[in-house]
Parts: sequence; structure tokens; C-alpha cells
Amino acid sequence: MKNWISSAMNKYRQLKIKNKLILTILLIMIASLSFLLIGFHYAFHVYDQLYYQKTTEVLHMSTNQLEKELKNIEEISYSLMTDNKIQKNLVEVKENANPYQRYQLENELWDLLTEYVGSSKYIHSIHLFDVNGDEYRAGGYTSPIISEQKNEWIAIGERSNGANQWITETDSNKIFAIRKIRRHQNLSLETLGTLLIQVNLDKIVEDSASTNNKMTSNMMISSGNNPFFYNGLFHEIEKIPYLPNTKVGYQIQTLDGEKYFITHTTSSYVDWVYWNIVSFDAIISKVKTTKYVMIAIFLLLNLVVLLMAILFSSKLTKPIEQLVFAMKNVQKGDLSINNTLQPVESKDEVGILTDHFILMIDRINTLIKENYEKQLLIKDTEFKALQAQINPHFLYNTLESINWQAKMHQQTEISSMVESLGYLLRNAISVKNDVVLLEEELFIVSHYIRIQKYRYGDRLIFREIISPETKKCYIPKLMIQPLVENAIHYALEMMIEPCEIKVSGYLQESNLHITVEDDGPGMEEELLAKVRKQEVKTRGTGIGLYNIDSRIKLLYGEEFGLTIKSKSGMGTQVHLIIPNKWR
Repeated sequence: MKNWISSAMNKYRQLKIKNKLILTILLIMIASLSFLLIGFHYAFHVYDQLYYQKTTEVLHMSTNQLEKELKNIEEISYSLMTDNKIQKNLVEVKENANPYQRYQLENELWDLLTEYVGSSKYIHSIHLFDVNGDEYRAGGYTSPIISEQKNEWIAIGERSNGANQWITETDSNKIFAIRKIRRHQNLSLETLGTLLIQVNLDKIVEDSASTNNKMTSNMMISSGNNPFFYNGLFHEIEKIPYLPNTKVGYQIQTLDGEKYFITHTTSSYVDWVYWNIVSFDAIISKVKTTKYVMIAIFLLLNLVVLLMAILFSSKLTKPIEQLVFAMKNVQKGDLSINNTLQPVESKDEVGILTDHFILMIDRINTLIKENYEKQLLIKDTEFKALQAQINPHFLYNTLESINWQAKMHQQTEISSMVESLGYLLRNAISVKNDVVLLEEELFIVSHYIRIQKYRYGDRLIFREIISPETKKCYIPKLMIQPLVENAIHYALEMMIEPCEIKVSGYLQESNLHITVEDDGPGMEEELLAKVRKQEVKTRGTGIGLYNIDSRIKLLYGEEFGLTIKSKSGMGTQVHLIIPNKWR
């Protein structure tokens, strides 16, 4: 099978562009037809399953929200039962028979109960019966049945032993939460009264239904076979088949000449059964919507076919566009086509043309590389010749200093000057090593400074700030001495007062940084711009900044080299950056 697919793909790649386009569109149309058939099949399957899934979903979400609110009210009743202020007032009512004090306590209890009534929008009213049978209440209008059945409520509270108990009333759409209040101070647990909370069950059901159910439905709640809540048209439980042996169930029945889907589920929170009755018309409307969705999908698939045909055509022409773009870059002198042009797998006309063009550019790049290497060799030879040169201006000044010292002072320091001069000459002429340690280069600079000290005396102040780890770094030979020499020529010689020349070096991010700076007269912006553009010639025949910068760039790359900063009256700074590489 795998070989067959591979063979078919190879044959496909060799087809003409026109044939590829026709075959691709044909395959896309077949795929679109297949998706359409599958979609209709799925729509009928949804039609069969929607009855149970939708109604159970609605019933489940509605009952969850309803019981969530009931649990919240149960927590409120617990908070009210354990409220220290309420317990304190009930204890005082029980122990004090003074009419005036009882009147004050009744007002305080009314205020406290009023606060709890507002804690939930589903609490209709709160009733509190003390041990004397007196009633304290807060909230909306209440039925006189509550006061008439006072003894019954108290008896139920006694049986609950402090736990919350839900009591229902048939045909009232209201339920009651009852608790017995015990004194918890010192754990005496003596009876202080009975708490009764009247709950608007119809409002809870209405809110949960509006949130979770957008289809016409009727909800009913029963305790066993005794219904106590109706939210629809059905008020007779006998018409609905009760299935006591199943926790969740459903059945399709015709009630009053209309077909309904009836679902029921048993609560795990209270001993109630929730019923949901859904008309078939609502479900059929969902099926119609599904059909419209399938038509929309069919239209969308046709649009996708059109877009895919456009994309496929674009893909076919993309190699041609890349080839044209690469040719334009070559015309501008950019021969790096690896990022803009890739070989084409297919061997059609465009693929063959692309392969030949890439081969041609590779041959041109090879010729350019060979020529570039020859130019590098020539440059390297030129730099070796520059290393063998010595600045005549420096040599003449040194000889004059030696002669002056010999005639005027006859000091032994002349031998020191001659020694330094000889060391400098040997290192300048020698071509044995192109790369030396930084400490060796600094040693050359120290000999050069020793000679210049005899000439300029205290006017020349030289400082060296080099971190120890950098001294073992390798640098190209004769990098620092020419920079110090330039500082003397363009700073010290232009000044009467002393001039400080400082050489510093440090490592940062695997690069070696060397700075030569002076506090001389500096340069104007116009002169500095010319120096950066190599428009100012070096004085004498020494190694200029341009030659040093060119040498570094050829050895290490364009990102390395010299940078010059200067400001009139603020001195000049030459910064050198080279990679920290071993020899």
C-alpha cells in the first residue's frame, strides 16, 4: 500500500501544471460530497438523540442551580441559629419576664432577622418562636397558616434536633426550612426556640429555568408521589408515570392530545423528585435548525473548494515567483540565494529551470570566493610589509635625544634609551609572529614610553589599567603602540601643559576591549567626521588608524575594529574590540 501511494505521488509530481490543477479540484469536489453525505447522516442521528439529551441537560442544570440556592439558604439558617446576638436575646427573653425589656428584645430580634432576610432574594420571610411560644418575624406578607400551625412547626423542629429540615406544602409553591435553636454557650444545649424560614421556591425555579432552558418546558417537583410544586400546565401527578425503581428516567407520552417527552430525576440532597415535560415541537425546531446548518456547511464547503483551488494555483506559481525574485537580487549584486530560492521537488518545467539557475549561481559564487581569497592573500602580504616599516620621524627624534643627553649631561641613562630603541626596532622589523600576548604588546609600549619620557619629561603622564586575566589574551602585533604614538603626536605635542595618556583593557562577552585615551585638545566634529571616513592622512609614514581597523576587520570580521570618540577640549578616545581567541 505504501509503495502504491509513493508511486502515485511520483506520477502526480511529473504531471503538467494544467493536469495537476484539474485532478486536485476533482479530488476536492469528491471530498466535499463525502462531507455532505456524512453531515446529513449525522443530522438524522442528532434528531434521534436530541429528545433525551436536551431534556436531561435542562433538568440537570435547573435542579443543580435550585439545590445550590437551597444549600445557601440552609447555610443562612445555620448562621442565624448560631448568631451570638440572637442567642443572647433568646436567653434574656427566657430568663426575664419584664414587659418593657421584652419589648426592647423583640425590637432587637426583629432588626437581626431583617438583616438575614436581605441576605438572599429567595427568602420570603423568617419566623422565630421562643420557648414561650411567642413569634418574632421579618420579611414579606405571611399566611396566617404559619401562626396557626405554630405548635406543629415547633414539634417538627424538636424532631430535627438542630439539623435543617425542609418542609413542603401541597399547592402552595413554597417550602420551609426548620431548625431547633439550642444554646451553644458553655455547650449547655438548652432549647431556646424554633427557627422557620419561608422560601419562594417558584422564584428559584423561574430563575434557574430562564438561565438554563430556552425551550418551552413544564417543571414539577414531588415528594415521593405527592407533588408540591407546579411550573406549567400539569397539576395531576396521576397522568405522569412515576418510576420509583430508577433514579433517572424518561418516557414519551401523549397528554391531553399532545405528545410530550417526560424526564425525571431523584435528588441526592433532599427526598424530592424533579420532573421536566418538553413538547416535541420544541425538539423538532432544533432538527430544522440542524438542516439549515447542514445547508450552510454545504455552501461553506463549496467556498472552501474555491479557496483551495486558488491556493493550489498560488502554490504552483510560487516557485516561478521565487525564481523571479532571486533573479532581481542577483541583478542588484546579491548572490546569496539560499534564503530566497530552494530546489523544487517536482521535475516539471519550473523545477528544471530552478535547478539550472541554482547551479549557475553556485558556480559564480565559487569564482568570487576564489578571487576573494587571492585578494586576502595580497592584503596579508601588504600588512606584513607594513609591520617591517618604522617611523622615520620617531627614529630622528630618538637619535636627537640620545645626542643631547650625551653632550649635555653625560648620564648612563643613554644606555637605557639605546636598549629600548633596539627592542622596538627588533619587534617592528620581525615578522616571526603575527599574533602576540597582550602582555608582550604592553612590554613594547613600555619601551616606547621610556624613550618618549626622555624627550617630554614630566609633560608625559602614562597610565596602564589592565585586568590580570586579559594579559594572557592574544592580539595582532603592533596594535597598541601605534595608537599611543598617535596620542602623543595629536595630543601631547599640541599642548604645553602635561598630558595624560591612559591604556585600559578588559574582557566582556568573550571579546577583548582595549581603550587608548588622552586628555588633549580633542577634535572638532567636522575633523572627527573626516577621521572616521579616512579622509585625514596620517602624519609621517607610520601605521595609521585606517590600516589598523582594516587589518582587524580582515582577520576577525566586520563587527570588530576601531571606534573613535573625541570632543573639542575634552580629549580623544580610541576603542579597539577583537574576539578573545587563542593563537
